[in-house]
Amino acid sequence: MQELFIFGVAISGIFCLLLSAMLLRLGLMIDRFPVSEEEPRDRSLWSPREFTRISVMTFWPVFILGGYMVVQPSRLTMIGGIAILVGMVLFLVTAVIFSVSVLNLMKRQSGESKGQAPTPGLFSGATPKKNRATTVKSSPVYRFSANRK
Repeated sequence: MQELFIFGVAISGIFCLLLSAMLLRLGLMIDRFPVSEEEPRDRSLWSPREFTRISVMTFWPVFILGGYMVVQPSRLTMIGGIAILVGMVLFLVTAVIFSVSVLNLMKRQSGESKGQAPTPGLFSGATPKKNRATTVKSSPVYRFSANRK
């Protein structure tokens, strides 16, 4: 049973490593993105690049702590470690989705993008649904009650 937990922590670690690299790259792209009609941005701890780095540097110690807790013999510690790992993976996935959305919004507002999204399958290319009234054939209307004998 422990081998399965170790394998799961290793797989989620590789997945989170890729997502961390992606998040750092997105933070850099957002920070360098030119915004028209705006004053030059201050480079502080709250700039997208630095804040993303701080978030990723905080992520990994907590992830390692959760991985360590999973392999402990105590059932309560193991459950706590699983909860930490799931929470941290969800945090990273949410951060990547939010960063992609922010970058997409910035590109659309600047007019640089002609409707092209950074991830076309997620944000564009969906066909609008047709109106239900035009697709459903009308059924005949009967003018009598169903309870009639």
